Amino acid sequence: MIRPAQPEDAFKAMELVMIVLKDMELDVFDKLSEQQLKNLLAEAFQDLPDYRYGYRNAIVKELDNDIAGIAFGYPDHLEKHIDSPYIDFLYSRNLSDEYRLFNELETFKDEWYLDTIVTSPHFRRRGVASDLLDSLPILAKQHDRQIIGLNVDQVNKGAQKVYLNNGFGKVGEIEIAGHQYDHLQKKFAI
Repeated sequence: MIRPAQPEDAFKAMELVMIVLKDMELDVFDKLSEQQLKNLLAEAFQDLPDYRYGYRNAIVKELDNDIAGIAFGYPDHLEKHIDSPYIDFLYSRNLSDEYRLFNELETFKDEWYLDTIVTSPHFRRRGVASDLLDSLPILAKQHDRQIIGLNVDQVNKGAQKVYLNNGFGKVGEIEIAGHQYDHLQKKFAI
């Protein structure tokens, strides 16, 4: 079952997000332990619903009464301010904006942007990512977008294959956190 994320999904959701963030080798891991960051993000997921990793920007796939995967995204026009609530949240915890996760702009114009998608290691090879990808047009339509965009690390051939097999095509390249990414898009009818 695919469903909107709920505040009570926070810790499981952030366990999954941490898989992606660690792969990205973000600078924040030089400042905070993995557990500290996971706790901050879980609290933000619950308390900042419109933040990049807030529950309103996520859908989950459930299997066997567990969260098998999660996807976060938002329309391009929200990108410039999507992290503002988190920066205020950091300041309220006596942390500076140096503890933010991302500095780069990642979206292309007129797209609904898939920021993060991740499958639990316990549920891999069961179609979780494909099911989540198939559900994204509904979210994009809610924001009057007919294009879904995403970035995939150029060295992650497995993820590239999943996206290409699901109808995405390369439209550009971008650097995020010192890594080169292909920007992929998929267009669908509204």
